[in-house]
Amino acid sequence: MQVREVFFTDKRNCQVLTRDDSANLSPDSVRIKNRYSLISPGTELALWTKTHIGFEDPDIAWCRYPIKAGYSSVGTIEAVGSNIKDWEVGQNVVHFQTHADFSVLDPKKDIILPLSEPSQMKRALFTRFAQISFTAAQASNCSGFALVLGGGIIGNMCAQIMNQFFDRKIILADISANRVALAERCGLNAVNNSSDSNFRETLQDLTGGTGVSTVVEATGVNSMVSYALELMNVHGETILLSSTRGLAEINVYKLIHRKFAALIGAHENRYPKFADNDEPSHYYFAKTALEGILSEKLKVEPFISDIISPYEMNDAYEALLNTPEQHIGIIIDWERK
Repeated sequence: MQVREVFFTDKRNCQVLTRDDSANLSPDSVRIKNRYSLISPGTELALWTKTHIGFEDPDIAWCRYPIKAGYSSVGTIEAVGSNIKDWEVGQNVVHFQTHADFSVLDPKKDIILPLSEPSQMKRALFTRFAQISFTAAQASNCSGFALVLGGGIIGNMCAQIMNQFFDRKIILADISANRVALAERCGLNAVNNSSDSNFRETLQDLTGGTGVSTVVEATGVNSMVSYALELMNVHGETILLSSTRGLAEINVYKLIHRKFAALIGAHENRYPKFADNDEPSHYYFAKTALEGILSEKLKVEPFISDIISPYEMNDAYEALLNTPEQHIGIIIDWERK
């Protein structure tokens, strides 16, 4: 059979490459015919523009061209191996594999979740982003008000999760009026901090004088790490959800040492892929998030901005780079030519 896959082959260049896959399906695997996949405006754009910090780090060996793109797909199981008991041909699923029209997964090693209705596919794509965002919410050790800096998909989802699943009072801040409006459509308390030079005083007003005990950095802009530490309360915490696009300069004495601050890394691998008894894990976060999305406890419909063919992906990354306010959730339809 022919399999189409998306690769970043060089800076600002991605290609749909076709390969033959005539190997027999292993007994422990399932093959999925994908209908949709979803572009990550953060990680994928950083890889496409070659701004991901991993390109300059010899210890991050995977970050070299060519790189398979993507990590969120939905489709229908087309074949199952002889040892597979819990999955059936014809079942709709969401999974965390790269952009391709077919994927092969081992359900014991790869995250795969069932979908009862094909109509849920587009919304279910955002499960992956919610799973990543859950990491920051779970990593928090404080109570009281939380501020999320950045209203992209990851920041928005984190704010919703902290509010809906952790009962935190949330403020989301972004310099984009469109993203503030998007957050409000998702039921969040959002503010535009683009021209607010005294934003810490604004936070005091918004919180009734208590300030914010938690700040989640969800922009990936390296200078925002220091800004987040400035905004949080003494004895507070700053949680790094997005991967910074360079080195960050911090006045450690003033912003960490003297503020008795916790600086917490919330890369998704803070927690294991699987765990027992609903302990924190990628799988548990994904399962919980998907339930929230399907019940509309978590709002994701407003994120969907574009549906494209896989052959329009370079244009999509250009749009994410140059006009990000108009392009948030770009879905690839694998049946489009």
